Amino acid sequence: MNLHLLRIRERVTEEALPPEGMVLEIGPGEATFDKKGCRYVGVNLSMRGHPSLLADGHALPFRSEAFDFVIATEVIEHVRYPFKFLREIRRVLKPSGRVLLTTPNVAIPVNRVALAVFGVFPDDRTLHDGSDVGHIHFFTRKYFLEALRAEGFVVRRERDFLVQILPKRYLYDTVLERLLPNHAKQIVVELGIRPA
Repeated sequence: MNLHLLRIRERVTEEALPPEGMVLEIGPGEATFDKKGCRYVGVNLSMRGHPSLLADGHALPFRSEAFDFVIATEVIEHVRYPFKFLREIRRVLKPSGRVLLTTPNVAIPVNRVALAVFGVFPDDRTLHDGSDVGHIHFFTRKYFLEALRAEGFVVRRERDFLVQILPKRYLYDTVLERLLPNHAKQIVVELGIRPA
């Protein structure tokens, strides 16, 4: 992973994390962050990221409303059933809890040009190794936000996260991210549960 992208993800996670409470991270990986005064549990299907326990994000082994904060960065694009995954996050989250969720945006300008001009679909072979299956779902910002709303989430904050202008060339911390959110490289949202 690009070191700059990793550092931004680490910073965003630290900023979003509450000062205390029960925190669940699904799919811990490369990003490291200060856990503050939180009680932390990390789960993964494999030992990648050194999870606290092995578990499937589609069937988390926790009681309902157990967590104050759930982190799932760069995970939903890997799971077989993304809507089931979102429902499970919602189930284990307290009604006043928050979620930090991120996924790549397939609709970035570089991918649009590659597909329209060269007939090449976005490729993630270089991002994964070993038995990791890579991305099996691809989200645009619009589709991702619609999926979140359909599963009962409300976006509390959407973070600006890079505009890719050429392969491996990004603009960040610029007004363009706010003007062109549908073209940002990453979709980064902090969520709450929509009141009934």
